Amino acid sequence: MKKSLLIIIIIIFSNNLFGQEKIFGYYTSNVAELGFFVTKIRLNKNYTFEYEFSGDLINQTGKGTFEINNSNEVLLKFENEKEEDKTVAEILSSGNSKIENKKYKYKNGKLFAFHLDGYVVKRGQAYSRHKKFLFWGERYLTKRRIYLKKRTE
Repeated sequence: MKKSLLIIIIIIFSNNLFGQEKIFGYYTSNVAELGFFVTKIRLNKNYTFEYEFSGDLINQTGKGTFEINNSNEVLLKFENEKEEDKTVAEILSSGNSKIENKKYKYKNGKLFAFHLDGYVVKRGQAYSRHKKFLFWGERYLTKRRIYLKKRTE
């Protein structure tokens, strides 16, 4: 009796700790990386996504499917767009039309990107929240936490 009760409690708590329903939604960068670049991702319930990375002179968009593994890692798999479907302006502005697959770690309503070396990036170059001088001056680049935060639309 005690073993079955323990198993039922474990199952209930494990489903409540990470229900995949929590991961679906709209995510945007909490701060512009290097002062320019912002990432936006919409994770749909049918395991498709829409991706946009924009900044200074770069604008990359893509669609595809995603997977979630047991380690709360989200793997984005992009569909390759045909060059015929793009306008001349899109081809000239986007640079490389093929976007590499991306991997994110989900934790507490946030998506953390993975570096090419395989570790989770938690800090990066972004503008500081503080001014250069006490009450005036411009903001300066510093290392701060970088992640994609879940937003309401």
